[in-house]
Amino acid sequence: MKNVCTWMASCLMILSGCCNSSDKAGCEAGTCCSADKENMQTVMHIPRKIKPEKVALFKESFEKCKVETVKEPGCLEYGMYQSYTDSTEFMIVEAWKNKAAHLEHMETPHLKVHIEEIQGVGDPDYKGKMTEVYVCPHVNN
Repeated sequence: MKNVCTWMASCLMILSGCCNSSDKAGCEAGTCCSADKENMQTVMHIPRKIKPEKVALFKESFEKCKVETVKEPGCLEYGMYQSYTDSTEFMIVEAWKNKAAHLEHMETPHLKVHIEEIQGVGDPDYKGKMTEVYVCPHVNN
């Protein structure tokens, strides 16, 4: 029973954390990020496995795209990390001010060029799964 009570108290603190922030007026008006997922930060983890002969092309294309992406007003983080144990495995990490900022990024010319450049570089047998997480920025203030 003690574990259940502790768990419930933790959940209540997490859920109320958004509205106990500097944006308390917004929360009372119903615009707190806990009430509006579209205002939350969007964080994405995108695993990729690349054909060994295409790794250099993939990295070069990503870096060109990154130069312009980090200039976008809604971009909070845009990085790619290569596995130490398998040079063909990558993790792309993106963080956006909100979902709208990410959707705007999806329409940029530099991303469209990147997508075109990397057509067919992925390992067709790889079954990595992208994750998208919504973060209430007020909780961390």
